[in-house]
Amino acid sequence: MALAITDYPDFSRLLENNEAPSKATIDQVNELLEEPMKELRSIQAEIRHLATLIQNLKEKEQATQATINLYNKILSPARRVPLEIWSEIFYHCLPTQRNPIMSTSDAPLLLTRICSAWRSAALSSPRLWARLHIPFACDTQENRRQDFARKMKQRSEGVKYWLSRSGTCPISLSVLYTSYNRE
Repeated sequence: MALAITDYPDFSRLLENNEAPSKATIDQVNELLEEPMKELRSIQAEIRHLATLIQNLKEKEQATQATINLYNKILSPARRVPLEIWSEIFYHCLPTQRNPIMSTSDAPLLLTRICSAWRSAALSSPRLWARLHIPFACDTQENRRQDFARKMKQRSEGVKYWLSRSGTCPISLSVLYTSYNRE
């Protein structure tokens, strides 16, 4: 069993001040350091070995978790939700204070961009497409009227496509027309 540093009175005294140790003390301390240094190297080697084992285990854990995640995707309860339920959930995603607008950042168009199953469910839910708000503005300057006519033609095609999905549901339309003159 190794002796503690406090077992050497000269060492204890040197720890309490800044005196230079004698050559004999330096030699004695270097000799006494051999065993703890050897033990420290052994401990550090074991730590490196254990760190490598831990890293390998972490990599195995991540790979195993990735496999579990893939299987869980297959088992996801959302995959077994009937179309009628999705339709009802989607219906409750529509704005309540106004009719929906033709924007991919708003339901129902937003819902068609999540995944193919949601796209299919949304496109086959007539109630989602029975309400529409159509805002447009008209510039009264002559050179912009042609641009307005082109935009209106595009918009009317979009409205036709939107409402064709509404099936036999009653339709609710709101239109906001703004006229302005830029000068």
